[in-house]
Amino acid sequence: MQKCYPHLKETRGSVVNFASGAGLFGNYGQCSYAAAKEGIRGLTRVAANEWGVDGINVNIVCPLAWTAQLENFQNAYPEAFEANVHMPPAGHYGDVETEIGRVVVQLCGPDFKYMNGETLTLEGGMGLCP
Repeated sequence: MQKCYPHLKETRGSVVNFASGAGLFGNYGQCSYAAAKEGIRGLTRVAANEWGVDGINVNIVCPLAWTAQLENFQNAYPEAFEANVHMPPAGHYGDVETEIGRVVVQLCGPDFKYMNGETLTLEGGMGLCP
């Protein structure tokens, strides 16, 4: 982000970082991963606060999509996978291109320039509060 800052300032660009529901919801067996992802959220909020004056918006997306990494997690840590990864209320895992990527593209466009420092969960309803 620091290396990109001069260009972002010149173009009044956007940054979208990625975090995880593991940090938001305290997922079982994912202490280190959750801590790292929450660090990214903290970094993002500070950058949003400091860079907003330069017209740079910085947001976070917490996605849930079936990827090779999620499959690797399932194979490497079956107990943690079973405790944490469930079918979302949407009835399917997100598609990285159509359901995650398109939202990220929109976050970088002019319609969302006022959104700054926010966490957007794209988890098919997994983040619903009771």
